[in-house]
Amino acid sequence: MMRVRMCVRAVAPCMLALLMVVTQASARQDPAPQSIPTMDLSLSEALQLSLQNNLDIKVAQVTPMVRTQDTLVQEAFFDPNAGGSIFLADNTFPTTNVFDVSLASPGTLVSIEQDINDFTAGFSDRLRYGAEYSAGIDFRRVNTTSANALFTPSYSTSLVLAYSQSLLRGLGREVNETDIVISRTNEQISRSELRESALNSLKATEDAYWELVFARDDLAVKQESARLAEELLKLNRIKVQVGTLPPIEITTAEAEVAARDQNVIVAENAVRDAEDILRRSINMPKADNAWSREIIPSDKPDYVERTLNVEQDIQTAMEKRPDMQQVRLEIQNADSRMRFEQNQRKWDLGFNARYIVSGLGGDIVLTDPNGVVLFQQNQDFGDSLDVLTDVDFDSWEVGLNLNVPLGNNAADARFVGRRLEKEQSEIRYENARLLAEVDVRTAARAIQTNKKRIDAADKNVELQKKKVEAEQKKFENGMSTSFQVLDFQEDLTNALGARYRALVDYRKSLTAHELARGTLDDYLRVQVQ
Repeated sequence: MMRVRMCVRAVAPCMLALLMVVTQASARQDPAPQSIPTMDLSLSEALQLSLQNNLDIKVAQVTPMVRTQDTLVQEAFFDPNAGGSIFLADNTFPTTNVFDVSLASPGTLVSIEQDINDFTAGFSDRLRYGAEYSAGIDFRRVNTTSANALFTPSYSTSLVLAYSQSLLRGLGREVNETDIVISRTNEQISRSELRESALNSLKATEDAYWELVFARDDLAVKQESARLAEELLKLNRIKVQVGTLPPIEITTAEAEVAARDQNVIVAENAVRDAEDILRRSINMPKADNAWSREIIPSDKPDYVERTLNVEQDIQTAMEKRPDMQQVRLEIQNADSRMRFEQNQRKWDLGFNARYIVSGLGGDIVLTDPNGVVLFQQNQDFGDSLDVLTDVDFDSWEVGLNLNVPLGNNAADARFVGRRLEKEQSEIRYENARLLAEVDVRTAARAIQTNKKRIDAADKNVELQKKKVEAEQKKFENGMSTSFQVLDFQEDLTNALGARYRALVDYRKSLTAHELARGTLDDYLRVQVQ
């Protein structure tokens, strides 16, 4: 009988061991099996890995670079152009020129040979307020057998300056830089989308981290619960042997041991699943068998007090949320397109001007009927350029071109379409504003709710502890059964799990609140590029 009393008293420490899980399970991790390598991972390390390796972020990082190149393409429309050409020709053709025919026998076709060498160089540029100017110079050498030619060969040069300007449609920097402005805005949108993708990935990574913490704490509680059920089973077997308990108590304890072992198996699988979700979120590399190593989180979901100001948080969300920034930029793009199409409804009035300077030179040989040279002059391109620079032979021309589209239905339809797109963007902005406000309010309520859950869970754990202690004393005095003790143990286990769940949900709600405000990167002290 003394041995039985000692065994009965020995069950008290076994039951109280479960109570120690309240303060110890979340502060320690059960050592991993020696056959499974482990790796410690802090929350900050997981977040940095997510920024560096997450595939969604890597995909989003490419888009701003593409948009930057698109902007350069649009700006290149106003790049100046320089060029030149070379033209060579060797022509033979019949002529009816009286001077050439007079030198031949009557009725004979006279052929003229002509060699042409032409070199041109030019420069043109577009101005952002709707003008275009150009300058070109031409060097031309012509050698011909025609008697009608004064110079053989002849050297001609010309300089042409041209200027054109839109006076109504297409006038001004705003309309001419529309594509550039839209491209730059698209670049800002893509960077905002990158930030949004990064914030969502950070939120998913932190959630996965805390879920792994919860899964491991939950496993620790269930393992301790299973161990206590085993201890009670051993005690019941002893009491049945000495005749103080009926055999059914062994069956009851064995059934509970089997049920708690099943809970441990499920909890172990939940830990493995949580590890894989975290590995996927941070895109853990396959090197060093990282996917086969057990992850040991080094951070705990400690309670952090949060003071809420919902109205101020809503204003912050309006300014900093990426989706709000994107719809504002989309409205800017829609407005730019609408203004462009509004300009295209105007009449097309263009001003054109040209100024031309010419130079000419060549070889001249005059002879008498006997072939005696009476006059000879030899010149080249240099002499032609001298004439050009003397500006003795210049001309200019100006003109106005007016184009009035009758009806202008196409331009009107495009303008109405762009105006409707702007109105659509404004509606999307209002919808995004409402969504942001709801997100902030929902996140704030979740923080308050989870705080209350933690308070209630703490109280429930304390009460469940007292229930287990009281039932244990009754069991020791023969006034209770192992079934009731096991049932109260299960209640305490569930209370502990609920407390851990509330703590993890509270930390997740803090992150959700920062995401709703658009300040998650500041909260996590990370820089999104």
